[in-house]
Amino acid sequence: MKWLKKIFSKEKGGEEDPGVEAPLTLALSHVKDWLEDRSHEPEFEERVRSLYDAIERVAKNLEGDLLALERAEPKEDVPPRLLKAGSAAREKVTRQMAVLSDRLTPPLRADTRSAEEYHSVMLKHLQNTVQKFGRAQRYTAALFPREVEMINSDLGAISRHLSDLGDEVRERKERLEKFLEAADLASQVCERRDQIEALKDEISGDEDLLATLRDRERGHQKEIESWTRSDEGKRNLDERKAQEKKLRERDQIEMSMADLVSPLTKAISRIVKQDDSDRIVLQHRGIFEQLSSSPAKALEGDVSGALLELKSKVDLLGLRDKKRARIIEQIDHLLEDRPLEVLKARHLRLQDEIEELERNLSKSSRETARLKEKRDQVRQRIQAQEAAIEERKRSLAALEERLSGDLADLKITLEDISEGPVEIDVRK
Repeated sequence: MKWLKKIFSKEKGGEEDPGVEAPLTLALSHVKDWLEDRSHEPEFEERVRSLYDAIERVAKNLEGDLLALERAEPKEDVPPRLLKAGSAAREKVTRQMAVLSDRLTPPLRADTRSAEEYHSVMLKHLQNTVQKFGRAQRYTAALFPREVEMINSDLGAISRHLSDLGDEVRERKERLEKFLEAADLASQVCERRDQIEALKDEISGDEDLLATLRDRERGHQKEIESWTRSDEGKRNLDERKAQEKKLRERDQIEMSMADLVSPLTKAISRIVKQDDSDRIVLQHRGIFEQLSSSPAKALEGDVSGALLELKSKVDLLGLRDKKRARIIEQIDHLLEDRPLEVLKARHLRLQDEIEELERNLSKSSRETARLKEKRDQVRQRIQAQEAAIEERKRSLAALEERLSGDLADLKITLEDISEGPVEIDVRK
């Protein structure tokens, strides 16, 4: 056969060992054709057709025996009641047998499937007919024993032929099991191969898209670097550095303010507690609390009144003399030398400069933010794409592993059928 020449080829290359049978290479796409050809069994069809012929001969005999039953005459001495019952039973038996006879015609095909379907259908019809035949057969046999005996003989022959047909089909299916197993494996291998090819195409497309995204990311990064090197970008960088410097200077001023207020912390704490207990009434309680927590905020207003109030009530705080003297000395220093006000002025000036820089940076940073946002969006897509590719590659590895196992099983099954070594070309 021509297709056999196409799907089989000897292994080439190198000298062959004359004692070793060269494996046959079988294209995956033609495995089912090869299996169908190898599984073909003309002897089976011949035996099935022989049984079909035998059933048809019995069917013709049954028609003749039914005709004989219809024409048969009962004996003259039959009791009237038996005659009536037997005659009615004969009509019923004749109708039932006629239906069975009409259905006995075998199919045109003698393959396994057709034979199996015919056997299954006819076996059910025969069983139903025999069950219905039961009582009517006994009455009919009482009047026409010879004719009923011939019909029973026909039914017995049909049953034997159907039994033989069933045995043939069952044995044939047993012989076909490994062919069916191989065909299923071949289908599974084809499906896995197609899945692998489709997944490889998807991965290739994903990798192309990933390369495009990476090119796009590099383009955005170049835009950012180009903008950074521009006059506006340099100015933005200088302003940012200036802002950081001024922020550090502002922090240092606030630390200096805290250092100036620190010697008064204990006195402020006690005077607030005495106000809480109603021993004294403070006019500047809010300023005292701010001086304890955030001197910079307290300096937004005038603290001289609060310092004078603290000095006037320091004797009520129960402080030791040395501590009291240091506190008064620090209050006088703050009131006379006014270091807090000096720091406050520098703090306000720095704050104005910082806010001005923030406004400038806010305007100039919009372009940087826009470019970085575009780049970051692409980076997110790159990460998602890389994750998707890795997931597909894991799926591909799993599919390839399953394909390898299926191919090994298929190879073993085909070698069992061919009784020799077989190689499978998955690409074809």
